[in-house]
Parts: sequence; C-alpha cells; structure tokens
Amino acid sequence: MLHLVLCFSVWIVIFTYLFWRLFTVTKHAVTHLKRLHQIPCSECAYFIGDYRLKCTVNPMTAMSEMAIGCRDFIYDENRANPCRGCTTANLCGNSEQKEKYSLSDRQSTTFQHHF
Repeated sequence: MLHLVLCFSVWIVIFTYLFWRLFTVTKHAVTHLKRLHQIPCSECAYFIGDYRLKCTVNPMTAMSEMAIGCRDFIYDENRANPCRGCTTANLCGNSEQKEKYSLSDRQSTTFQHHF
C-alpha cells in the first residue's frame, strides 16, 4: 500500500511540475508576442517591405524589438488601411462591400502573362 502511495505521489509531483512549466512558458510566449505586436514598422512611411532593405532610415533595426519607440516613425494612413483608395474595392477580400463574382469574372480581371 505504501508503494502505491509513493508512486502516486511521484506522478503527482511530475505532472504538477510539467503543468507549471507549460504555464510559465505559455505566459512568457504571450508577453513576448504582445511586445512584438508593438513594432510600428509596418505602418511607417519609411517602411518599404522589401526583405533586403526594410526601412530606408533605420535598416538595421527595422522590424525588430529595437524599433519600438522609433524616433523616425511617421504614420502612413495608406499602409494602416490598405483598402483606402483601392480601385478594385469590390473585388478585394478586405472590403466590407465584397460582391460575389464567378470564377470566370475573377480571371478576366486579373493580370495574365502573354508570352
């Protein structure tokens, strides 16, 4: 009987440790992701979006945690709202007024390569 109680106690300690470790790792990951969502580069006027040169002013710190609180940040409304002034707003998946088109209508409005 004592053997069963000790085994059960050891398993409870192991599962408690694993649960606590999983909880702390998840909590750390959530706080880290919240911090990463504070990076303002994608809404900046200097942000290019090219993987070779992301920012024309601060290329070394662009899209990193060092970019939080950037002194050179200039808010660009067109980047924050990509559908503003969109000429194909009725075909855009982001539009609230999205209309239903058939597949043939969508293919006719897309760019096609002619070789």
